[in-house]
Parts: sequence; structure tokens; C-alpha cells
Amino acid sequence: MSKCHSALVILLLVSVLTGCSAESPVVTSAVAESPPPPAPKVEPSSGLAAPPWVGEHFEAMVGVWITDNSAYLSENEPFDQYGMEWSWGIGEKSLVGRLYGLQEGREVATFWEFREFWHVGEGHLVTQQFGGDGRFGVGPHTRTGEHSTEMVQSFFVPQGETMRVGHRSTRRDGELTTESFDIDGEGEWKPRRSYVWFRQAPTP
Repeated sequence: MSKCHSALVILLLVSVLTGCSAESPVVTSAVAESPPPPAPKVEPSSGLAAPPWVGEHFEAMVGVWITDNSAYLSENEPFDQYGMEWSWGIGEKSLVGRLYGLQEGREVATFWEFREFWHVGEGHLVTQQFGGDGRFGVGPHTRTGEHSTEMVQSFFVPQGETMRVGHRSTRRDGELTTESFDIDGEGEWKPRRSYVWFRQAPTP
């Protein structure tokens, strides 16, 4: 999900049309101004409030999660564990997260930063992902069951490449199982990796 956790400020500018002057049809030296048209009507927002499960999801994710990476350990990937850390965004209406690598229990590098929030205009949960090389991922995060979610992200890299990645997650009793997939041009999900994350006890 991040753990990869700011405020969204919407500025609404309303421009008011002014009237134009016109000469009276009566031939006279007097000039009459036509009344200005009414100001444009501002329509109310069609936004949707977040359903209860979103707040429950946020609350359950806040904290530190650790997973074992021994199955994928290599010379190019020398991290024996990965960690995710999620914290509340402003007003406890969003999450801010990051994903980092560990060696022998010591944090050595952060790879991704995350922002997760309910999009009130579109009516769904959104996850944004930011990499240190400038790449960016974004996509909807949907609920598929009482304890499970699915996410489809589009990734954009500075070199112009784009790709689609899918994620499926199941969370229960302080344990989070995640699966990642490549999504090809035909929409087929091809498995990549799976991890089991364990929520860590808060530091006293």
C-alpha cells in the first residue's frame, strides 16, 4: 500500500460576467446601459463521502509492518527484510507511507513513498506511489471482501515507459498477505511476488 502517510486544497475560482453598454434605439444624445447578466450559478459538488470501511482500513494499516525477503534475496537485492510504515495524514482522512529495506534488522534504504486517500470527486480510494528516480504510480484501491482489497496501478517512468501493476491484499489479526502482478496488454494478470507482513508492536 505503500508503506510504503498532507492536505488537499481545492481552490474554486468563480468569474462573474459584466454587462456591456448599448445605445438606445431612440435617436438621442442619452446613452442607456443594459443590465448585467446574472452571475453564473455554482453547482454543488457531486462528491461522495468515504464509506465506513475506508476509515477502518486506514486505522488498521497505521503502524509498522515487516516481511521476510529471503525468498528473493540476491546480489542485486541484498535485503533480508522489507518494512512498511503508515501514518495518518492531516485530519486523519488519508495515509502517508513508505517502503524500505532492512539488513540484519537495520534500516538501510527507502524505496517508495505513498499517499492513500478517498477521492471525494470520483468516489473511490486512491493510492499514489513515488519512487526516488522520479517514477510515479497511481490507481484505484477497491474492497473485494471483508478483509481483502485489490488495486490496479499505472506506473510512469521518466524515460517514457508505462506499465500496469495489480495488487491483491488480505489482512487479518495483525497479518497482511500481499500479491503483486504484471498486467499485460490483454488485461491478463501474471503473478510476480507474494509476501506475508506482520504488524509490529508500537514502540513504547
